[in-house]
Amino acid sequence: MTRRRMAALAGRGATILLVCAAAAFAGERGEPQHAEGIPVVTLLLSTINLAIFIWILARFVMPQVRHWVANRRTRVVTALEAAAKAKAEAERLRREWEARLAEIEPTIETLRAQARADAERERTRILDAARHTAETIRRDAERAAAYEIRRTQEQLRVEMVRQALQMAEAGTRTEWSAADQERSVGEFLKQVGK
Repeated sequence: MTRRRMAALAGRGATILLVCAAAAFAGERGEPQHAEGIPVVTLLLSTINLAIFIWILARFVMPQVRHWVANRRTRVVTALEAAAKAKAEAERLRREWEARLAEIEPTIETLRAQARADAERERTRILDAARHTAETIRRDAERAAAYEIRRTQEQLRVEMVRQALQMAEAGTRTEWSAADQERSVGEFLKQVGK
């Protein structure tokens, strides 16, 4: 109800009460009548007092009560809307996490398979690298051995030539016969040919 309507009802109620009170005073002898043992004046004053009280409530208290009720209603509606939004968000998050949890087992299996494949690839790569390194070491060792053999053969040839020269020099110091020289050159050629 609006403020004007409440004031109008209170005014009409007060008018009706005053008319009823006036009728009660107009008795046969002009004396106030009693209604069930209550003096009419007391009833009239109580009625006027009630009407004033209702008018004061309608005029001053009801607007504040209406304002408080409207604010309270707005707060409750806002809180209910926020709670509904929060509940919807919580439900969405719950569904999202349930979906993630449902997908976690296949994801774990995929990760395990990928880790195994990566480990196998790494193992193969390491073995290939080790084989390549071993092959390189073997080739280097063969080259080093061949080089050492050639170097040793060269040293032997040089040493044989030096010894042959020494023998030739010693042979020239002593007199050799032609047969000795031929035999010495033949032996030298046999040694160089080996």
